[in-house]
Amino acid sequence: MTFLLRNLQKAVALNTPALKKDVQALRQVMHIQRYDIAVLCVENDKMQELNRMYRGMDRPTYVLSFPASEVRAPGKLPDPWSDLADLGDIFLGVGLINDQCKQEGTNLELVLPAIITHGFCHLMGYDHETKEQWEEMREQERSILESFNKLTGHRTRPFVSVLP
Repeated sequence: MTFLLRNLQKAVALNTPALKKDVQALRQVMHIQRYDIAVLCVENDKMQELNRMYRGMDRPTYVLSFPASEVRAPGKLPDPWSDLADLGDIFLGVGLINDQCKQEGTNLELVLPAIITHGFCHLMGYDHETKEQWEEMREQERSILESFNKLTGHRTRPFVSVLP
């Protein structure tokens, strides 16, 4: 199904063909190729606006996920052949992510797949409001990234261990 990647920010130079390839690899290892997904890279002020509007937090953030439909339980997705085969949208605050990478001496291109995996997990119903949820989501991310790393040769770690 449809995968949309849009770089709507100008603060950070992105290798969009490489990012698109990484997202396609993530979709493959997660078995979600049949689902519509959009990944939008936006400026920090847009992330702050969305975070304020939808989460009541007046600050930019690294990633926001907007599921297209309600997920009954983590990982239990709608039938990929149904009209509900749209997982949703992921917004990335690339400027904020890049600033954090610079502070930590981390490569942006290696961090983005981890953050997108985190966003995908949210679209699939995972959360981290409690310690148990956090542990379940972290394990899901670790498993996905292990398969992603085998497929791509990357050494990407889960989001929760890369950025605070």
